[in-house]
Amino acid sequence: MDTNALADQANLKDEEQFLISVETTLTTVKNNIYNFIKDVPQALIDSGLEFDLEKLTMENEQKTQHLISSFPKSFTDETNKEGTKKISGLEQECERLRTQLQQQIEGNKKAQDEIEYLREQILNQSTYCTSLGAVLGNLTWRASRFREIVDVWLSSFQHNIGEFLSITDGSFVAFINTYRNAFPPTSNVEYQFIIGLLGIVSNISASPEGREFLITDPNGRDFVEKMVKLMPTLPLSQGSLSLQRLMLMTLYNVSMNETGLQHLFESRVGDVLSYYLKNNSLPDEIQLLCLQVLHSITYGISNPKYIHDLLSTLPINKIEDTATSNKNEMSAIAKQIVKHLRDAKKFVTSN
Repeated sequence: MDTNALADQANLKDEEQFLISVETTLTTVKNNIYNFIKDVPQALIDSGLEFDLEKLTMENEQKTQHLISSFPKSFTDETNKEGTKKISGLEQECERLRTQLQQQIEGNKKAQDEIEYLREQILNQSTYCTSLGAVLGNLTWRASRFREIVDVWLSSFQHNIGEFLSITDGSFVAFINTYRNAFPPTSNVEYQFIIGLLGIVSNISASPEGREFLITDPNGRDFVEKMVKLMPTLPLSQGSLSLQRLMLMTLYNVSMNETGLQHLFESRVGDVLSYYLKNNSLPDEIQLLCLQVLHSITYGISNPKYIHDLLSTLPINKIEDTATSNKNEMSAIAKQIVKHLRDAKKFVTSN
């Protein structure tokens, strides 16, 4: 037998001995576990543990019953009654609030209906008053073309004219603020109302007494100042031309009054005239009225401050171009304006 065979037999014998020892060990462990399990119930009995557990369980049951019995007998019923009472109270409160809300809704709807009705009534009344004002304004405008009528107003109704100027001021400002972007059609009653008011003011300023009253009366002076301020804000539309025409005519009339001329300079009327003269989209009629106002305020001007303001504001080159053009009346007035400004420069250089 060779060496390898002998080695294999030795290894086999060692494995058998190992298995036998393992089997013996397992048998011993099994017997010990069996004996332990068999002895546990008796050990528990001998130790009194089972009795203690049973006693503890009974005590817990007794305490639980005692706690339950310590509550009033009607506790559960009273709790249920209290909950039911609260729920009933909440339901009643909800119903009350629901009724109150419904009343408020109905009241609001009634109020909205009344507001809508009153708004419609006010609109109808406003339209009626505006229409009436437009008719009376245009009739008075035509009547004011007669100087005798204006003289009667100034001699007997100065207080009323002062109130009229105040109304004109407020109405004009409201109209401009409302239609700042685009004027309504000229047939619109509001437009007719405003143009009638401006026409009356223009006719009042046409007489020496009228323009004196216009510029000395606080309401009239404020209105002239508002015109100068708001003229550049008028939308460039066909509807604004008639208003621009009347305002420029009024400014021209006011400029022939010494106090009125000074007030126009203080209101920087040159800025307005410059704005209009630079606007090539305006018709020749408006440009001509601007030149006429400018001709009036530059005639005999000697105040260095006012001269400087005009020279630094007016489009001198455009006025000179107009003077050399073939526009007849416009050219003649422009030439005289250029001469006025040239003569006025000596008052600036000598100071």
